[in-house]
Amino acid sequence: MSAHKLFKALQDKDIVGAQGTTAFTLGGITTAAKDISVIGNLIQDWLSEFMRQNSIDYRQPDHSQEFPDFYLSESKTTHLLEVKCFTRSPNFDIANFNAYCRSLLTNAHRLDADYLIFKYKANSESIEIQEIWLKKVWEIASSSDRAALKIQWKQNQAFNIRPGTWYSSKTKYHVFKSRLAFVEAIDAVQKTLPNQVAKWQAKVAKNYLEQTGRKL
Repeated sequence: MSAHKLFKALQDKDIVGAQGTTAFTLGGITTAAKDISVIGNLIQDWLSEFMRQNSIDYRQPDHSQEFPDFYLSESKTTHLLEVKCFTRSPNFDIANFNAYCRSLLTNAHRLDADYLIFKYKANSESIEIQEIWLKKVWEIASSSDRAALKIQWKQNQAFNIRPGTWYSSKTKYHVFKSRLAFVEAIDAVQKTLPNQVAKWQAKVAKNYLEQTGRKL
């Protein structure tokens, strides 16, 4: 099952514009989820049930914090799906910068993962899905004022890779046009940091070729 077929199934079911509740019931008492930070988890749980009811095969990692959120085939290197959610503007984490750099040295196939992104509107009682996108990682990442890649910085250290505004043509920094351009931006940032990996980009390119049979 490809992510494109899942995306089409969501479109066919008119999920954009659909509304749902955020109520939780326990011991006969019902309350609304007032903390919107839980909504992303609720949407991801809903998606797994959507796939089950629509006969879409999927698996999840043994641990909830592992990459990816879903495997859409028996393979662990292809048909990988990450789910991201946001309201108003995208401020989710694509990945931890240092962990992502390390992972690409041995698991460069992660560059081909699909990202299913939900934009929603929420109040104290309900949520509404406003838009859904299916993108590759380089199609949601961009540069920034500070660096070749938009990153959340903490105490002057690169922390998390953050998305650009891929859906707007009015943004100052547009998303990358290719997988290679994205990797080059990561490399440009990590070269400015201490303890950089020598020839990091060349090593990632070599691993990607070995795993996929294709060049970056």
